Amino acid sequence: MRRYLKLYWAFFKNCLIREMEFRTHFWLSNLISFSWAGVFLLTYIFIFRQTGAVNGWTIEQILLLTSLYFLSDRIFDSCFEVNFEEFVELVNTGRLDLFLTKPVSSQFMVSLRRFSFSFFFSSIAMAVIAVYLVKHNFWPVSMINLLLSLIIFLSGVVIVYALWFITLLPVFWWGRADNIQHLFRPFHQLTRIPIDITGKVLRPLFTFVIPLAFVATIPAQALIGKLSPWLVVYGVGAAAFLLWLSHRLWNFALRHYTSASS
Repeated sequence: MRRYLKLYWAFFKNCLIREMEFRTHFWLSNLISFSWAGVFLLTYIFIFRQTGAVNGWTIEQILLLTSLYFLSDRIFDSCFEVNFEEFVELVNTGRLDLFLTKPVSSQFMVSLRRFSFSFFFSSIAMAVIAVYLVKHNFWPVSMINLLLSLIIFLSGVVIVYALWFITLLPVFWWGRADNIQHLFRPFHQLTRIPIDITGKVLRPLFTFVIPLAFVATIPAQALIGKLSPWLVVYGVGAAAFLLWLSHRLWNFALRHYTSASS
């Protein structure tokens, strides 16, 4: 574990140095990212000026959920999606060979070798908004609920990573599959609304089968005091299982990889 942390820290520093070489791009991309999240928050504010609540969710609760969604999304985009954008090219050009020869996990290399700073300020802004909403609308929150919310939130990030990574693997069989990295995006965007309002069929689907409710809905429920404790155990278990499954499927896909040297 220490070796991987040191390796990731080296990746992080190299990406920061490269980012600072193009500071205009850094500031512009952060401005766009911040504006995109801000527009969605304003949209909900305008909608809820006309109605008191939606299926029991008030404006404060919806804004908390949305800020948690965007925080999760920005973390994912910074850590993982920037790497997923090159996944198809790595497989089709044979550049994946380079990672397979390294004495570390190849899945780690293809998933975490790059870090994007384009979402740095919007990530901080979403975290600040979430803290503000909790402090002014749902405080006091017990330390247990704060801890459970953090655990579920991190489990949600792992769940999204594992599911998204699995959707990339068909490229080993399909060959050219441009934009396959965007296949999971529409499903992920569903998590910016409360899963409770999706209906009797989709609600259990997105809670237990494709457990995207753990991205924002359930962490928000923990902070507002509506959490079912057993969901914490399920969320952690689902994250661990999906991460294990993604690794098993990755190794299976590698057995069907035709390298550049073969």
